[in-house]
Amino acid sequence: MRKYSKRLLLGIAGMAVVFAAAGCQNTKSSSKEQTQSEAQTQKKEETMAEEKSTTRTVHTIMGDVEVPADPQRVVVNWYIGDALALDLNVVGYSGWSHETMPFYKEMKSSVEIKNWEPEEVMTLEPDLIISYQPDDYDKFKGVAPVIIAPENDLSSLERVLFLGESTGRKKEAEAVVETFETKLAASKEKLEGDRFKDKSFSITEDWGSGSYGVYYETESRGGTILYKYLGMKKPEKMEQLMKDGGDGRGGLSYEVAAEYFGDYMIWFRHSDSEEDVPSEYETSTIWNSIPAVQSKQVVTIPGKMIGLFYYSDVLSLTAQLDYIVDALNSTGK
Repeated sequence: MRKYSKRLLLGIAGMAVVFAAAGCQNTKSSSKEQTQSEAQTQKKEETMAEEKSTTRTVHTIMGDVEVPADPQRVVVNWYIGDALALDLNVVGYSGWSHETMPFYKEMKSSVEIKNWEPEEVMTLEPDLIISYQPDDYDKFKGVAPVIIAPENDLSSLERVLFLGESTGRKKEAEAVVETFETKLAASKEKLEGDRFKDKSFSITEDWGSGSYGVYYETESRGGTILYKYLGMKKPEKMEQLMKDGGDGRGGLSYEVAAEYFGDYMIWFRHSDSEEDVPSEYETSTIWNSIPAVQSKQVVTIPGKMIGLFYYSDVLSLTAQLDYIVDALNSTGK
C-alpha cells in the first residue's frame, strides 16, 4: 500500500513537471507571437507614415486629390507661367509659346504637347498634371494625379499661392507674389498725380474691317494688369457695355469703335512680323480725329510684343508692369 502511494505521488509529481514545462513553452510561444504581431503592426504603421510623407492631400473643386509631396515631372495645361514661377520641373505643356514671353527660354526646354490627349501626355511619364479645365480631371486621372484650378475661381496671385501650397513650393509662391506686389506698389506711385487721375483707359487691337473690326479687351492683352491690379478705369461706354451683359472681349465696327476708346489708348498692332507698320484703322480718316491720338496719349504695342501680354500669370504680370508703366509715362511727348 505504501509502495502504491509512493508510486502515485511520483507519477503526480512527474505530470506536474510536464504540465509546468508545457505551460512555460506555451507562455514563450504566446510571448513570441505577440512580439511578432507588434513588430508587424509597427512596420505597417511605419510604411503608412512613409507613404503619407511622400504625398499630400489637396482640396480641389473635384474633391480631395492625393498628389506627390515633391512632384518631379509636371505637365501643365495653360498654367506654364505659374509652374515655372514655382520652379517645378515642367516636362510638358499645352499652350502657345512666343519669344517675348518672360519665360520663353524655359518653355523651349520643355515639350510642347500638340494634342492634349492622354496618349500623348502619358509618354512624358508625369507624376502630376495641372490644368484649368474641370473636364481634364476625368480625362487624365488615369495617367497621373490631376489638380484643377479654374481660371475664373482664383485671381492670378491666389492661383500661384494655391499651386505652391499644393506642390510643396509655398516659399517660392510667396516670394514671387511679394516681388510682384512690391513692383505694383512702386508702379502705382509712378502713375499717381493729376496726369492720370480720373482718366479712362482702353485696350484695343485692329483686326481689319473685313474681320472683327477693332477688337476690345478687358482681361487679356494687359487687361488684368491694367484694370484689376493698377485699378485704372474703363471708358464709360465700355463699362455700360459690360453692365448690359457684354463679353470681356469682342469686335467693334470701325464706325463706332472710337466711342469706346479711353483718354489713354493701349493699341495693339495685329502683326507678328518684324516689320511694324500701321494697321488699316490707323490709316483711316477716323484715326486722326480721336482725342487720345490728337493728344499723343496712345501706347502702341508692336505685334511682335504680343507674347508679353498673352498670359496673366504672376511672371507675365510682373513683366507687363514695367512695360505698361514706362509706356504710359512716355505718352504726350
